[in-house]
Amino acid sequence: MKILITGICGFVGSTIARELLAHADFGSLQITGVDNLSRPGSNLNRTPLQKLGIDVCYGDIRLASDLELLGQADWVIDAAANPGVLAGVDGRASSRQLIEHNLMGTLNLLEFCKGHKTGLILLSTSRVYCIKKLLEVSMDVVNNAYQPAKQTTWPKGLSEKG
Repeated sequence: MKILITGICGFVGSTIARELLAHADFGSLQITGVDNLSRPGSNLNRTPLQKLGIDVCYGDIRLASDLELLGQADWVIDAAANPGVLAGVDGRASSRQLIEHNLMGTLNLLEFCKGHKTGLILLSTSRVYCIKKLLEVSMDVVNNAYQPAKQTTWPKGLSEKG
């Protein structure tokens, strides 16, 4: 099986690649990754991934022509995005960058998958959550993890069930 992972040098993309290889039958999985290496530290994952036998390509999903060079895959796992909750409003990235990375990049991947008859797994980002509302939720630490406090009164517009 051939899998293409976008954003392969980011935290999520590199973690998925390592875990897939750790749980695959030897030789049954071929992973190719593409990354534009724009996030700080992303280049640090490139060589370790290549040592695992992953073909890591420099490319940008915002450019359809970069995707054309990647060839056929059975599945695309899209881990490329500007994932910051405050992206576009925090002054570190423009709204245009957010749209180009997260929307236009996804559109290019959808076209790539359609043209190659490839499955797509799209990873969402924290961008879909309302931060102000989430900050109002009381949290407890249980087994080294956060969970809503038992006596939580959910802010208007949020509920325990989502």
